[in-house]
Amino acid sequence: MKLKYFFFFLSLSLFLCSCHNEILTNSIWKNCGDNTGLQDILVFNDTTNFVRNDTVYNRLSIDSAIAVVDRMDTYYGERRLYLKRLSDQKTYRFCEQ
Repeated sequence: MKLKYFFFFLSLSLFLCSCHNEILTNSIWKNCGDNTGLQDILVFNDTTNFVRNDTVYNRLSIDSAIAVVDRMDTYYGERRLYLKRLSDQKTYRFCEQ
């Protein structure tokens, strides 16, 4: 019986953790960090970029992975998105527009 509850709460927590990326849909982010090289403006919508699990994909280049979400913070009420680029492993900071 305890094992049944354990698996229930485990599956519930995995489901809730996998749904947190819905926050990025229909949002626009501007590069506001020191590193340049990734796109200056990231648009998350149905035609440009999307997030699956913790990976950012670009639809324009046939759904290729471009970065991994490192973290998302709030700085004085403004959301900031930190992405780690897959090609050079640098961290890029984006501010929500």
